[in-house]
Amino acid sequence: MGNMDTYFNPGTKATLSRPGELCLAARADLLAPLRLSTAIGSLGPAAYAEVEAGQDVPEAMLADARVLVIEVDPEQPDTLRRVRNIRADHPDLKIIAAIARASVSLVQTLIRQGICDVAELPFQPEELAPQILEAASEPLDLTDEAPLAPLYTVVRSVGGSGSTSVLTHLAAALAQHLPSGQKVCLADLDLQGGDVAAFVGTAAPVTLGALFEAGDRLDDSLVSSALLESRYGFSIVAAPETIMPLDLVSVDQVNGVIGALRRKFAMVLVDLPADWTNWSLSLALNATRTFMVTDSSIGGLRQGRRRIDLLESVGVERSSIKLIANRIERRLFRTVGTDDIGDALRADVVASLGDEDGGLRAAQDQGVLLGDMSGKGTYVRTIDDLARRIVAGEI
Repeated sequence: MGNMDTYFNPGTKATLSRPGELCLAARADLLAPLRLSTAIGSLGPAAYAEVEAGQDVPEAMLADARVLVIEVDPEQPDTLRRVRNIRADHPDLKIIAAIARASVSLVQTLIRQGICDVAELPFQPEELAPQILEAASEPLDLTDEAPLAPLYTVVRSVGGSGSTSVLTHLAAALAQHLPSGQKVCLADLDLQGGDVAAFVGTAAPVTLGALFEAGDRLDDSLVSSALLESRYGFSIVAAPETIMPLDLVSVDQVNGVIGALRRKFAMVLVDLPADWTNWSLSLALNATRTFMVTDSSIGGLRQGRRRIDLLESVGVERSSIKLIANRIERRLFRTVGTDDIGDALRADVVASLGDEDGGLRAAQDQGVLLGDMSGKGTYVRTIDDLARRIVAGEI
């Protein structure tokens, strides 16, 4: 973690010469050895922010900072949220995350959020000082790779909630609303029950299974070979034909495939499995938005609340989770309405879809979308409006 080959000489002229250019934020007991260290002291005057793991760093301490060393506790989601917020507010700031027990997936997540290095806790001043010097001396360059397209993950509160139907119709609507030349890809990561390709009447010669198996050999040509072009203007990467154990797939494999798709397309949608794994949680954590499809049943709401609590526990902000209420009764005196669903799950309902189960099932049996059979009914119009708002940045 960090460049351990960097030679550090306490007598070297500091590259952080102005007060406040170096900020160290952690609990007081962790900062104590840094205050006494000649290695850290030789870098120049530093600002010490004694904050608990979930507390915000005072903005005044970040205003002039070039390098920030900040404590991250993987068991406290607020520390991950804190890093994301600082990165958003200070895009030119070099951030070194200090972690006691750093897993590979956590480090990858932090790097995607824009940190430049990882330091060990408790602090080792002689090892931390070279990392700070290296961060200060190298320009922040995030342009080596093409920017990643927005990622939208779709989850269900319970099985049978109609999430795949919602997702295929949403992908088609997004394809219509995106500017000319920009394309949408739908990746079916429901590895044990994915039916996206069948829902739009197509089949895949190359599936996600082959992309996962490629490992380091994954390249653009292999990704392109797995793309199915639907008649509705969006591309599909299909789930494997045979049931694939979820634990056989790693975070690295999933991130490699989804990263390749995000560099290739303007927008990527992912249908996640009902059962949670490290890799599906990692995708949700890095998603632009997570849409949860839920019905109004007591079981659906209870499971939806549990799933949102799980997502929040790994660092997904509740504000980034949006609800799509499906199969909602249109009767005047319905038992549970969309306001009740939003209140129960403490999240925004961005679309309310009526009970079109009979029509949807008939369309799915024929491998078409609902609009092909019944025109632009309420279901189709509602999803079209949702797509318009997503493209416009309103959601």
